[in-house]
Amino acid sequence: MERFGRWLLAAVTTLAVFVLITWACGALVLPLLLDDPAVRWGIASALGAAVAAVAASWGASVATRTPQQDPAEAPVRAEGPRSVAVGGGNSGVIATGDGPRPTPPPERAPAAPAPPSAHTVSASGERSIALGGDNTGTVSTGDQPNGTPR
Repeated sequence: MERFGRWLLAAVTTLAVFVLITWACGALVLPLLLDDPAVRWGIASALGAAVAAVAASWGASVATRTPQQDPAEAPVRAEGPRSVAVGGGNSGVIATGDGPRPTPPPERAPAAPAPPSAHTVSASGERSIALGGDNTGTVSTGDQPNGTPR
């Protein structure tokens, strides 16, 4: 929901709470206790305003809250030459170097996939690797001696 919509929701909710509490107290609850309508509606309005203040506080927190970014839409950037950025976990082979491709690990029972990171994942240097989750695979940048992955 956009910011304007959240503010509109906050305002409408605050107004509705004020009207509902004022009416319920002035028309249903307080007539059993007070005979004078001027006193009864004065107290009902004060109670409605008090509860509406709590609703307004809630509405302001909802309206000014920064919406959570969907982890599936988290920014993932691989900007450098031969760089790799993975927004979630990795269970495969990642190789950015000149050496031979690393041997994948032996097959294991599939692990539960790691949830994607809600933060920005960026690999900006040459042959850099950035992961936003857990790594269970082989990762090699080719920076080992003689370009041979270990």
